[in-house]
Amino acid sequence: MQPLFQTDQIFKSLVREINQLINEDVIITDENGVIVASTELARVNEFHEGAYLAMKKREKMIMTKELSEQLKGVRKGIVLPVIIEDKPIGVLGITGDPIKVEPYARIVQKMSELFIKGTIDQMTQEKMARNLELFVFDWIHGNVSRDVLIERGEFFNLDVVKYSQVISLHIPFTTNDLSYKEIISLRTQWDQKGEAIFVRWGQGKLLIIDKEYERNALSKKINVFLENAIERLDNEVYVGVGQPSGYEALSSSFEQAERACLIAKREKRIVFEEELRFEMVQYELNDQTKEKFVERTIAPLLDDETILLTLNSWLENDMSIQKTAEDLHIHKNTLYYRLEKIENLTDLNVSRMEHVVLLYLANRFIREDLSNKGGR
Repeated sequence: MQPLFQTDQIFKSLVREINQLINEDVIITDENGVIVASTELARVNEFHEGAYLAMKKREKMIMTKELSEQLKGVRKGIVLPVIIEDKPIGVLGITGDPIKVEPYARIVQKMSELFIKGTIDQMTQEKMARNLELFVFDWIHGNVSRDVLIERGEFFNLDVVKYSQVISLHIPFTTNDLSYKEIISLRTQWDQKGEAIFVRWGQGKLLIIDKEYERNALSKKINVFLENAIERLDNEVYVGVGQPSGYEALSSSFEQAERACLIAKREKRIVFEEELRFEMVQYELNDQTKEKFVERTIAPLLDDETILLTLNSWLENDMSIQKTAEDLHIHKNTLYYRLEKIENLTDLNVSRMEHVVLLYLANRFIREDLSNKGGR
């Protein structure tokens, strides 16, 4: 047993659990007989000679009235070593009349051993999960050579060569990191064989690293996975998918997945990075740059809602005069007049493709801003 796991916090949690089951005072000592947890806080850090002897003998001892008067820090009751993997790591003490306490002392001892073993297992699993996260971090950021990468992968029983693609998941309304158990549950939903790599990537984020899938098969797999994941987590899950890049260039797939996930969060859908076109421009630019672009293009139109609506309709209708007029329920001549007004105010010609592109971009930025503010 590693000293790492013999922590006061485990023993304190155990005392709280036992105290809810029996109406007796309880202590737990370390291997040196020092009380590290107790229902009576005043006894913490006191030496319990009876517990020390029980630890040495590795057997239960009844603390009689006579022993309580002879041994230091002892009260009437029973002390029992807590043994994990054939090694005593502490002593459980139950205060009270030994005749009354002894019948359930053994049950409490076994419960204590199971509790500590479960806690140790969980800590071990969490430690392995953290180590895996560090390994993936180095892998994605190219901090290790190819040989070292393969060697470290073997430590985690991973054949890194077969991994090619990164999928980024964002769970927006969670306030804590996903637990190891939650990650295992999600990984099982994704892949019954457990071959995919699932790692936490900051609060409310998860990375899936897997082999390359055919696009349609992967899309179906994600949709089935999300149905279960959303129900299990009771939360929304947004997904960004990077393109397959091979294990040595995994950083490329990771960056693509992160970019796609950012857009997925805004548009509330699964996003494959290879689908991105205008979004690559729209979401890579910061708000200040967009504002300056709008100022240099359609800023003179911002105070005229009718003109802005006309511009948006004309662009959405592929610059068709007929469709735009019908959409706006206006005469074609009225539409020509408004388009001319747009040209005069912006100094952009609606017949020149270069200028139309500028109008289109500025209009998209304006629509994005209105959408974020809850407008039309």
